[in-house]
Amino acid sequence: MTPLGPDALVRAAYIAQQHFIEGKTRIEIAEATGLSRFKVGRLLDQAIAMGVVKFEIASPSSIDLELSVELQKAYRLDRAVVVNLPSQTPDIVQQHLGSTAADLLSEILTDDDVLGLTSGRTVNALARALRFLPRCEVVQLAGIAGPIQETGVETIRRVSAVAGAKPWTIYAPLIVSDAATAEGLRRQRDIQATFEQFDRVTVAVVAVGSWSPADSQMVENPALEEHDRDSLVAQGVRAEVCATLITDEGQIIHDVDERCVAISEAQLRRIPHVIAVAGGKLKTAAVRAVLASGLVHSLVTDADTARSLLPK
Repeated sequence: MTPLGPDALVRAAYIAQQHFIEGKTRIEIAEATGLSRFKVGRLLDQAIAMGVVKFEIASPSSIDLELSVELQKAYRLDRAVVVNLPSQTPDIVQQHLGSTAADLLSEILTDDDVLGLTSGRTVNALARALRFLPRCEVVQLAGIAGPIQETGVETIRRVSAVAGAKPWTIYAPLIVSDAATAEGLRRQRDIQATFEQFDRVTVAVVAVGSWSPADSQMVENPALEEHDRDSLVAQGVRAEVCATLITDEGQIIHDVDERCVAISEAQLRRIPHVIAVAGGKLKTAAVRAVLASGLVHSLVTDADTARSLLPK
């Protein structure tokens, strides 16, 4: 492109200011300057090409737009939302990711959706931050794990109260000592009714548990004996979502499926849109494993985790 002389540079800068800042159309600028609208268009193109006009895409919030787009492309996700955090302490990670996920749900859900949720500290932070939801039903996807204030039942109660809709709950442990006990629990009328809703779920928000390093309520569950944990870790279990155990390569380990009171892998895969909400140093490898499994379609995470997930 032929460099612009001083007069043309000043004219291009004036036209660019009128168009991009004042919001005037090319036709309006042409009428005011006596130039053709085609000449105005060429000057605008030259102003961009020569650096007279520079564009910066900036986020008005803590969301890192560039990292979000990179992560979405790298893993072919439907949505990726990456949050810049003031620190990496667990409470801060959970609070900010939960709040961002709450905003995302308020934005994308409709009255026609059925929302599925798991338990977890970050998902519980989502429930606390939520201020608005369409009137959609809310379904608990897995049994109770962790302290009472962080159980799926408590999360479901809070979210369904915001939605003003019926909650479908599971008053049972996430995992028990044997398959017969789990089968008996699944046959209980209220639990069976909740399980029957799994195929109706259109959007699910799931926590990610890390097995190595250990940062999961399932790992700490007393129903899992030490030999159970050792065997599963030896098989390469790195993460879990809704009691589905996942290796680094994204393969599913089914050893304890029959002992779990939770949505199955097959049912989870049938949900049209599954959003994982997870971050922090202990969760990076687990999140990578979950992405490799293909179980989730979208991810809400923090900037440090996103950078670690991106190809070097």
